[in-house]
Amino acid sequence: MENWVSKNNKVWNQLFEENNILKEINNNGFYEITADQIKKAGREPRLMTKFDSSENLPEIFKENSLAILPIKRGSYIIGRFQNYQDIEIDNNIDVETKVLPDFISTIDYHNITSEAVSLNAAYISGMLEDIVGEKVVPTISGRMGTGEFNYNILLSNENSFEVKVENSQMEIDGSYESISKFIILEAKNHFMKDFIIRQLYYPYKVWKNNTNKEIIPIMLIKHDNIYNFFIYSFENDNDYNSIKLQKIKRYILDEPYNPIEVSDIMNIMEKINFVEEPTDVPFPQANTFELVLDLLDELNRQDMTKDEITEFLEYDPRQTDYYINAVRYLNLATKKDKYTLTEYGKSIMRMNQKNRSLEIIKAILSHKPFYLAMKQQLVDFDFDKDEIAKSIDDCRRELNGSTPGRRTSSVMAWIKWILDITLYMEQANL
Repeated sequence: MENWVSKNNKVWNQLFEENNILKEINNNGFYEITADQIKKAGREPRLMTKFDSSENLPEIFKENSLAILPIKRGSYIIGRFQNYQDIEIDNNIDVETKVLPDFISTIDYHNITSEAVSLNAAYISGMLEDIVGEKVVPTISGRMGTGEFNYNILLSNENSFEVKVENSQMEIDGSYESISKFIILEAKNHFMKDFIIRQLYYPYKVWKNNTNKEIIPIMLIKHDNIYNFFIYSFENDNDYNSIKLQKIKRYILDEPYNPIEVSDIMNIMEKINFVEEPTDVPFPQANTFELVLDLLDELNRQDMTKDEITEFLEYDPRQTDYYINAVRYLNLATKKDKYTLTEYGKSIMRMNQKNRSLEIIKAILSHKPFYLAMKQQLVDFDFDKDEIAKSIDDCRRELNGSTPGRRTSSVMAWIKWILDITLYMEQANL
């Protein structure tokens, strides 16, 4: 069954060919496409134009360094725009605990089901007041028109391009107002490597002309039960790419935060019992372990089909298989009518944040190639890819040729995730 990602790729390829879009961009620097053109190709424009991260872009966009922006109702512009802002969760920043009031019975901090609930929890628990230093109240949210304005955006060749917006549509996840400040907040309940600046810039641009208060654009990434607030400013109101990170604040809800230390990892390794490599699951090819955690979190809410997981991850079906197989490899999920957590997986998801992470680390290190790679890091502070590839080959004889060597990338990525969430001590103290 063809999923929406594959359909998007197919229809965008068709549109590019029928309208000579690449030629127009090469000649003129941009191509304006209408919602009617997209509809005639057989897809709803909202499904074809919403790419919150560069990873979600259609293949033809990725291959040609392209991005798309709304400029008016029913019209979009395609060009080689620098449309996205890199974002990186910094596990070295302290995590503060915030608590929901005792009378709140409808929010389960273990099972936050949507971005809207995440925002409500952040507001009710006082996270937002802590960020701005003033009492805040929620104000506007939802879809609204932009009015008219112009701005400059950088192209991939570093030249500047002027974009004219004429009553396009924008959406605000949440906004909060204090005596002197106005917060514009975009929220995501999953890990992202970057985000589209437009989600913060368009509301900022509109409300800059409608309030005298200091406007604070914030991106919230709720991942692994940690609320990561990335607090930005725009140094030039007319410059889309003038976004600057001012600070990061991190919170956990209704439980104390206990960071993982190197001694915790070493304790796991001393007591590890190795498992037999599964014969019915491929060796991992999922290089972004944060997405493995996001998938676990979603499966904890509901059983899912492969198509549903593909839509959740916003990846193509081949990449979806990588992440499904990753949770199966760790014995955290299995396939019945749908993909569902195993009893082991369910027990892990009931744990507090630290114990859950430690149990997942234990599940990873119980596989010999991963244990070897972690040992290399603790002893030599580096990876020996040849040794890791040999360990994979010893465990998985069905892999041949250069395949074990290619699989080392996933091993190293998973170990890097462990090190990233650990208070990694100086080499001299290990």
